[in-house]
Amino acid sequence: MARPAPRANQEIIEVPVVMAGGNKFGRYSKINDSETWNMIVSDGALVDYAGYKNILPLLPDSPGRGIYSSARGNFMIVVLGANTYRINYITANVLEAVFIGELTTTSGDVFISENNNAQICITDESHLYVYNYKTPTSPLLLTSGINFPTGGNYSAFPILSPGYVSFQNGRIIIADIETNLWYLSGINDALMWNTSSAVMNHAYVGSLQTKPDTMQAVVPLPGGGNNVMVFGRTVIEQWQDVGAALFPYQRASSLNIDYGCLNASSIAALDNYIVWLAANEQGGPTIMVTNGGREQAISTDGIDFKLANITDPTNCTGFLFRQDGHLIYQFTFPTDNISYTYDFNTQLFFTVSDENENYHPARNVVFFHNDYYFVSLKGGNIYRMGTQYTTYDYGSDNVQQIPRIRITEPFRLPTQRMFIMKSFGFTMENGQQNYYKTYTTERQEADSTLKAISTESNIIICTESGESIATEGSGFDETFTYVLSPANVDLSVSRDGGASFGNSWRLNMNQTGNRKSRMIWQRLGQCNDVTLQIRFNGPIRFIAFDGLLTLYQ
Repeated sequence: MARPAPRANQEIIEVPVVMAGGNKFGRYSKINDSETWNMIVSDGALVDYAGYKNILPLLPDSPGRGIYSSARGNFMIVVLGANTYRINYITANVLEAVFIGELTTTSGDVFISENNNAQICITDESHLYVYNYKTPTSPLLLTSGINFPTGGNYSAFPILSPGYVSFQNGRIIIADIETNLWYLSGINDALMWNTSSAVMNHAYVGSLQTKPDTMQAVVPLPGGGNNVMVFGRTVIEQWQDVGAALFPYQRASSLNIDYGCLNASSIAALDNYIVWLAANEQGGPTIMVTNGGREQAISTDGIDFKLANITDPTNCTGFLFRQDGHLIYQFTFPTDNISYTYDFNTQLFFTVSDENENYHPARNVVFFHNDYYFVSLKGGNIYRMGTQYTTYDYGSDNVQQIPRIRITEPFRLPTQRMFIMKSFGFTMENGQQNYYKTYTTERQEADSTLKAISTESNIIICTESGESIATEGSGFDETFTYVLSPANVDLSVSRDGGASFGNSWRLNMNQTGNRKSRMIWQRLGQCNDVTLQIRFNGPIRFIAFDGLLTLYQ
């Protein structure tokens, strides 16, 4: 909190309280416990972070491993457990899932890319799979290393563990995570690889050279033309496609980044940025960003302290997306049960979670038909994500409120003396619609008319060839009702440096049309070290502005 401003009578002190702030917590809560849950800062106000809705239930017990949006094919590819689906767009509320094949693995990271020849490449750190969407009835092609089925142009030397996959200048690029090598496919031919150990064909094989290291990823630099960033575990090299005859890429000899990547799943690229969870031989985990020049650490002391104490930093995932113009990097550590976001617009960190304040379920996000979709780390459904959703809607009448919390910075007098908190208040939006939709599904009566079989969310179930399955039985009708849900704001006070918070004082928000915007709590008691916790409760949107703490001695 800022320095207090005394009034003229020198009896009342007014202390500005930053509500529109992010995570500035220190190493220990006594230093600073300020944190914001499931909200971000926009134009000086605290506003909602994106909610989500279960738009396509598929395999509830299978974790989401990967999702990819094909701009050329106009569909999404998702991997749930071992199952791979093509997701077609029918309407804004109806997606069609077509099963296209199984992977040999059921868990772990999956990476997806495509070329200009209708070939989708999927890697699971064990095999490479190729799906040709020009012939959608064809199965997903399984390869053993690079030993393709009959008809492929390959050598006997396999890629041991195909990991991160990307595309540039007509070629699919694969990182072998057990060696220091990375491989190029033939031009627009994901079935053409030459990895022969006998000739070590330099036209198709590159290597990480700056340090003795193993590969993590080869990532095209956004807005960087022919440049790629080659990630190892302890170093990153920049290469450029110069069209050379021996090997098309040439390493920048005067530049490398002395940090590598702990897990390729944490790498995200958008606009002019590449963001990742970095480390090297002497440095522990930190969040870094580069635009192809020098790297920059963006994590704070508090975030770095959290990362240094994570039990399994290699189990992480991260992605970049835009929320209403804000470029946001979200990263999650499932083993350690935490998720954070970083907003490049405001340069602030925030905490995100599910309805139980556990880690956020999104593995990665894609943009498809003007909406964002993600697969969940916690189950095999497809979710639509955005600020149009002010709840977590799992379908089947399971709608959960989002825990939105703001913990302020501590306030202490330089004299360490006790003071009495007369009041605390802030301005927020009030009087908006205070109700939300709930969905119910009713089974139709059976008749002699053929009906397409669908899920409870009215999603059509198809065969492997894409044909709808029909029956003379019943389908489902979905209806919705409006439910009034009074929203409120809870305030609790910590008098011991954020170690514990007392009971909550609740103020109800105004009903629709009553837009008085002042929220104020009176007679909050005595202390010499105060931290405030504000919880916004309700299935509606919240907009809050900075406040004021009034005290006297």
